[in-house]
Amino acid sequence: MSLGALLRMWRRRALLTQEQLAQRAGLNVRTVRRLENDGLLQPRTTSVLLLAKALDLNGTEQATLNAAAHRHPADPSAPATTGPLAPTATGSPAAARMPVACPPAAGMGTARIGTARPAVADPRPWTIPRQLPADVAAPGVREREVACVEGRTTTMPEPHRAVVLINGMAGMGKTVLAVHAAHRLAPLFPDGQLFVDLHGHTQATAPVEPAAPVEPMATAPVEPGAALARVLRTLGVPAEHIPWHLDDRAALYRSVLADRRLLIVLDDAADEHQLHPLLPATPGCQVIVTSRRRLTCPGDAQILSLDTLPLTEAIALFTRTTGRAPDTPPDVLAKIVRRCGLLPLAIRIAAIRLQTHPAWNAHHLLDRLKTDPLAELTAGHQSVTAALNRSYERLPPDHQKTYRLLASTPHPTFPLTTAAALLNTTTPQATRLLDHLLHANLLQEPTPGHYRLHTLLHAHASTLQPPPDVETTLRLRCRTALLT
Repeated sequence: MSLGALLRMWRRRALLTQEQLAQRAGLNVRTVRRLENDGLLQPRTTSVLLLAKALDLNGTEQATLNAAAHRHPADPSAPATTGPLAPTATGSPAAARMPVACPPAAGMGTARIGTARPAVADPRPWTIPRQLPADVAAPGVREREVACVEGRTTTMPEPHRAVVLINGMAGMGKTVLAVHAAHRLAPLFPDGQLFVDLHGHTQATAPVEPAAPVEPMATAPVEPGAALARVLRTLGVPAEHIPWHLDDRAALYRSVLADRRLLIVLDDAADEHQLHPLLPATPGCQVIVTSRRRLTCPGDAQILSLDTLPLTEAIALFTRTTGRAPDTPPDVLAKIVRRCGLLPLAIRIAAIRLQTHPAWNAHHLLDRLKTDPLAELTAGHQSVTAALNRSYERLPPDHQKTYRLLASTPHPTFPLTTAAALLNTTTPQATRLLDHLLHANLLQEPTPGHYRLHTLLHAHASTLQPPPDVETTLRLRCRTALLT
C-alpha cells in the first residue's frame, strides 16, 4: 500500500479533513494533499514523523508509514528494510536503524521487531465476523415471511431493501425468523455477518473486562454508543481509536462499512434512538432488525409485522419440536396449538413439556393447558409469562394501567366505545392510549375502531387486575357501554 493510500486511510479513521490534519501536524495543507496523491518522491522524514504523531499511530503503524515513505511510489510492493523509523518512547535515535516490523497476525498481540516480512497495513479485520447464532427454524414454518426478508416476493418493487424491520408481540418468533433468513442470505455478503443483541427486553450484562467479574446491569437496553464500540472493535478498529462521542462513533462506523458488504442483524431493538446510529449509510450492507415495537426507519425500509401462525404451520412446529411419532389425532393437535394461541414460543414450550415428560400424552397435555395455560407454558429458562412481563415492564405507568384495565373486558375483542367506558375517558383520549399499546404490539386492531387482545395477553393482563371492588365497577362500565 502506497504512502498516499495509508495517509488517506488513517486520516479518515481519525475523522479528519486534509486541512485539519495539516493544522494538527503543523504542515502546509498542500504538502498533505501532495503526500496523499503520492506527488512527493522523497518525503521529508520530519514531515512523516509529524503526520504519524498527528494521526496518533502506534509503533507498528509508524513503521509501516516510514517504510512506505522511503520506497519509490511506482513500486509500492518493494520491500523496505532501511530508512529511519519513529523515535522510541525514550527518544533514542537507535530506532532509526531497526528493521521494519510486520503487523500482528490474527489472535496475536503487538508484532515483534526484526521479522523479515515488510509491513503492510490492512484496514480489514483480521478475522471476518461470522456471528450468526444457530439456525433453529422448523422447515415449512414462516416461509412466506422468509421470502419477504430475502426479497423473493412479487409484491416488492425492488429485489431487496437495505433495512428490514421485523416486529411482533413477545414470542412471535422474530429472532428465529431473522436468523434463519440471515443464514440463507449470508453467501451474498462475503465481508461477514454481525449479530448484535440490543437487549431491548432482556436482562443485559456489563461488558466483560480482563480479570473482572461479570456484574448484571439494570434491566435497560444496550446504549447505542456501547453497541457501536463493540461492533467497531469486531471490524478491526483498535479500542484507542474509537471516539467517545456517539455521533463520532456512528460516523466512524459508517466509514468503516463504506466499502464492505456485510449482513447485520440487530436483535431486540428497544426504540429508534437505539437503532438509528447502527444503520449503515451505503447500499452494500443489509440490516435485519427485530423489535417488539413498531419502529420506523429513515429511508426505504421493509416493514414486516408478524402475526400468529396458520393452523397447519402451528401443528407442524409442534410435532417437529416434540420429536415423537405423529400418532396423535389431528383434532387434538389443533386444540393444543389453539390453547397456545398459535404463538410460536408457546407452541415450542408446550412441545418441550411433552417431550420432557415421557409418561404424558397429548391428551394429558391438553387437559393441563385447559386449566391454566400460562402456568403450563414454562420450561427451563423459557416462559411465556416472563416474556410478557418484560413487555409490560417497558410501558410507562399510564399505559400499564390501560393494559391492566383491558383485562376486564368480557371478550378479548371489543369496540372503541367499550374501551373508552372502561378507561373512564373520552373517545379521542382512549384512542391515543390504545395506539400506544398497538405500537408496543400488546394490542391488535382487526378493523378500524375495533380492537383485540391475544388470548394469552388477555390471560396475562387478568393476572394484573385491580382489587375485586374496583373490578366490579369496571365490569359494570363495560356492560353499560355494550348496551348503549
